[in-house]
Amino acid sequence: LTSTMNEANFELAQGLVSRRYVKPASDARKRRDGLVTTLLSQRRMPREGWDDTSIRMLLADLAAMDSNNFLDNVGVGEREGRVFNSLVRERHFGMTHGVGRSGDLTAEQPKAAGSSLLSKITHLMALHALKISGLESASSCVILPLATGMSIAVTLLALKSTRPLATKVPLFQPNLGAHPQHLSTPP
Repeated sequence: LTSTMNEANFELAQGLVSRRYVKPASDARKRRDGLVTTLLSQRRMPREGWDDTSIRMLLADLAAMDSNNFLDNVGVGEREGRVFNSLVRERHFGMTHGVGRSGDLTAEQPKAAGSSLLSKITHLMALHALKISGLESASSCVILPLATGMSIAVTLLALKSTRPLATKVPLFQPNLGAHPQHLSTPP
């Protein structure tokens, strides 16, 4: 899914396929473009959820803004996004640059305008979600990508900080009751 069907290309398509068939497709594309315009201008979660095709089209457009996806570009820098396996590339929509720069996880990536834009939009939508959830005083937030292993490690470290003398953390224990003892403490 790409944004190759702009207004000029829809007009050219009418030379190949009847206008009465191309026009509804053009209108549908304009409606999807309107979703993106609203998202970028309002900078918050949309009132209505998007369909999968609209989400995929936005992600494809944003990925195309990253230099590793430019036509005829060969990234050779140490931080250039490169992926050998096409399944991995597809899973991540071609966004391979990562986040942040020089220790600032919210900084823009100079060669990854699309990934940087997605990061900013995500932060704004998460902040909006916090506010409509009742945390109206929230003024900023950040969303960070974590792999499963890192997520588990961070969670376990947070649990450890609540009970520094604990030696064990059960990950699953059925029938714990109303007030379970989650962490075992030494005698």
